[in-house]
Amino acid sequence: MKTNKSNAFTLSEVLITLGIIGVIASLTIPGIVAKHQKSVHVNRMKQTYTILSNAFLMAQQEYGEPKGWEWDTKNVSEENLIRFVEKYVIPYLSVSSKEGYHEAWEGSYVCRLKNGTTLLFQFDGYNKDQIPNGPITDITTLRILVSHKNKTSSFSEKYRDYSRSDYYINYNLTNGLEFSGYDAGKSREYYLKEGKYACNKNIEKNKRIHCAALIYYDGWQIKDDYPW
Repeated sequence: MKTNKSNAFTLSEVLITLGIIGVIASLTIPGIVAKHQKSVHVNRMKQTYTILSNAFLMAQQEYGEPKGWEWDTKNVSEENLIRFVEKYVIPYLSVSSKEGYHEAWEGSYVCRLKNGTTLLFQFDGYNKDQIPNGPITDITTLRILVSHKNKTSSFSEKYRDYSRSDYYINYNLTNGLEFSGYDAGKSREYYLKEGKYACNKNIEKNKRIHCAALIYYDGWQIKDDYPW
């Protein structure tokens, strides 16, 4: 006599299988998502760095070495910042809009690139008697705050995250283009642990300014000890 055998799964077997899949997914998906987010962040950083590097190279081709540019190093006025940015930077960028100068945004010149990145420009340099946060008296650097989330308010605003969406790139009279805090003579520990702008979880996100320099130091990588 022939008997009919069912090849179907029982309800309990299906539920157990779904439970196993759910556990595996809960363990692996966050890691996959984080890896993707890190890759996107690094690629955006590299793209922006390349865009700015090419812009300054084109400016050099037209105006010569940066030390010979009209920095007017004693003039920290709004007019001087606008003149400098619109002469040496903006013409060489693919810009979708120019917000111009805004005192409310810590005296920054703001523009947006066609790829969605927002750039805020400020002068930086020496201040009188090197008083912390004192008025600049000698301009040495064009500081560029990059935001991939269109943030244009205060540089130190609580919502800023210098480990994931915001970072500084400086264009220095002497050293050219470099991430804020980068120093080829420093060890990796310097970026991770030293100072109030170090890149670690014990530092507030809006103060982790050395994180971009750490990524650059690590060869455009976000390593396991990075405070993601």
